[in-house]
Amino acid sequence: MDTPKTLPLNLLCQLFAPLCNNICCSLFVVEILRDDSGNLRGFTGRVANRLFYELLSVSEDDILGKELPESLSQTLALSALMRELTTSGATQIRRDLSLAPGRPYFLQAHLICPELMTITIQIAQPEETTVSDQAEIILASLGDPCTIINRNFSIIYENEAAKKIWGTNYGKKCHTIYHGLQNRCESCHVDEVFADGMIHKNEKIAYLKGGERHMEITSAPLKDATGKITSVVNITHDVTLRKLTEKGKEHLIRELQASLAQTKRLHGLLPICSYCKKIKDDNGAWHQLESYFRSHAEVEFSHGICQECGEKHHPQVFPTKK
Repeated sequence: MDTPKTLPLNLLCQLFAPLCNNICCSLFVVEILRDDSGNLRGFTGRVANRLFYELLSVSEDDILGKELPESLSQTLALSALMRELTTSGATQIRRDLSLAPGRPYFLQAHLICPELMTITIQIAQPEETTVSDQAEIILASLGDPCTIINRNFSIIYENEAAKKIWGTNYGKKCHTIYHGLQNRCESCHVDEVFADGMIHKNEKIAYLKGGERHMEITSAPLKDATGKITSVVNITHDVTLRKLTEKGKEHLIRELQASLAQTKRLHGLLPICSYCKKIKDDNGAWHQLESYFRSHAEVEFSHGICQECGEKHHPQVFPTKK
């Protein structure tokens, strides 16, 4: 496709806005400003997506419809890009971009017409965090969602199980995708791994299409050949069934404990009169056998007469058996 000679600025939003937040890299469209002699004078921001604002720590009010501050132009090396494009006659160039130590990115500039240039920025995945074919097979075979997060809290790998749950989110911030936050979580287990190099386990509640799910997240460090932690691998295991089983057991235990607390038991030696069969309590008072058992064992008595006592006390009713 030939590069158009010009592009009306009022078409920018129609062309780029629907795409801006649906791509997995930072996107910025700038207008090239020139003086009356055609010399480069500066740049004005026209369209940018959310990832660009997050990556460069700028707001919409700072750059859209305004001439870009010199600091941002220098960070993106816009003047150098224009000189290279003009000198080479190319419409696209790519170069590495260093935003901070340990954060490798590459920038791609496309001169879509003499007045407009698009800038896309993506993370340059280091060799140490590139997932090999064998590792991919292993991670996929786990069956659990697996993601790899870099020091910038950006997602640089996700297996198919993770994509089925959260969709494709390469290059996006983990706290935004998984927790709906603009800034990193207060108790960030990825940050903890980077801090101490240890394996951390956390449990979080996620609200997915099927409802509330309990997730156990295991976070482990990934290191380069020098032992430096380059990223963190997260393996998420759904423990909802286990949690429901545990809650059921806890409920049953509470019911049994409540029932046991209401049950009175007799144990030890009972001092009983060998003649009248009264029982002496801990305070030394004697009680009829029936009343003692009613108060200590929650039982009731139904009185009757055995054959031997009947023959002795009521011979007219209980004739003596031969």
